[in-house]
Amino acid sequence: MKKISIIVLTFMLSCFMFLSDASAETLKQYIDKADAALRAERSKIAQKEMTEKEKKEALAAKEQTAKDIKNTEEEIVRLEDEISKLQKSIKKKDKEIKEIMKFVQVSNGESVYLEYAFGASSFTDFIYRVSVAEQLSNYNDELIAEYNKAIKDSEQKQKELAVKKEELRKKQIELDELVRKLATQIDGLSDQIQTYKSEYNALMNYINSLKSMGCKENEEINTCLNRNTAPDVSTGGAFSGFLMPLQKGRITQNYYNTNSRKHNAIDMTNYEGAPIFPPVAGSVISVWRPSDGCGHIVVFIKHKVDGKTYTTVYYHLKTVNVSAGQVVTAQTQIGTQGGNPSYDSCTTGSHLDFKLFKGEYGQDFKSLTSGPHMNPRVWLTQAPGEQGRFNSRN
Repeated sequence: MKKISIIVLTFMLSCFMFLSDASAETLKQYIDKADAALRAERSKIAQKEMTEKEKKEALAAKEQTAKDIKNTEEEIVRLEDEISKLQKSIKKKDKEIKEIMKFVQVSNGESVYLEYAFGASSFTDFIYRVSVAEQLSNYNDELIAEYNKAIKDSEQKQKELAVKKEELRKKQIELDELVRKLATQIDGLSDQIQTYKSEYNALMNYINSLKSMGCKENEEINTCLNRNTAPDVSTGGAFSGFLMPLQKGRITQNYYNTNSRKHNAIDMTNYEGAPIFPPVAGSVISVWRPSDGCGHIVVFIKHKVDGKTYTTVYYHLKTVNVSAGQVVTAQTQIGTQGGNPSYDSCTTGSHLDFKLFKGEYGQDFKSLTSGPHMNPRVWLTQAPGEQGRFNSRN
């Protein structure tokens, strides 16, 4: 949809600038419009580059936050393992000392390990054993106290890490939202850049066409166009005398406009590279080369017939011999037959797609039901039926 909208914008600018309201302006005014579009495009490019830099920084911060979260989770696991080991160590140490000391009695608030102390061989040994028992008991209590403190410190750090982890997750969510927001901004800027670029290109194509017709910068466009408009063709009130676009060939598909079938053209073929002509005198509205390659080269020609305006359109040209603003006759070769799938993205074989419209028309042909299209047989009364052959333009 985005690509189609840009194509339509280009057509609106390049094909409808010939209408009276636009034509009242001067070439200089269109040059100023092109300059403004170019400045706007460059401004949006600069904004896009700054936004892309900001997005890059946000992605780097997001990546670092993810690493910080992982490190915090690993630290929490390590602390949990450390606490578990400390608790097991306390139980084991306490059990070992109690088995050695054979605690049997508590007296005056102090621990007395009688069985161990009374096993002494002398009074001196007894005093020594009591002293050792008390030291071991005190050591055991101090060790357990240290272990308990270590557990509390670990648990406190674990809580702090959990808080930090939650803060990092919130930061990660904020960065995700920032990255999405910046990506949306970048997409929007890209669309604006393409719009201004298409506008600039369309304006420059139109400006170059006007210059090629000899228009002066301060001259009103309609004045210049009037000097380059093909003469009105008189048919005496009826369509007659129009020539076939090819010198000879075959009709491969008719014009259809029914509920079940839509084809707003007559398809005909001679050979790839065969010359193509207008059926009657006119002036070239534009030469279009679709960006998606569909149609390859397309020529729009405006005709005045009995005071009324018509447009003929020629799709799938291989080469083109005319330019916008050029006055042509029925004998002017406007290009050659193309339609080879190797360079045309929407055809299965070489042919000419010939269309006829009421008024000045420059719409994208892909919408088969849009536009004031006419059956080209209204002009090409000499054309044979579908799959029929013709050997001259008359």
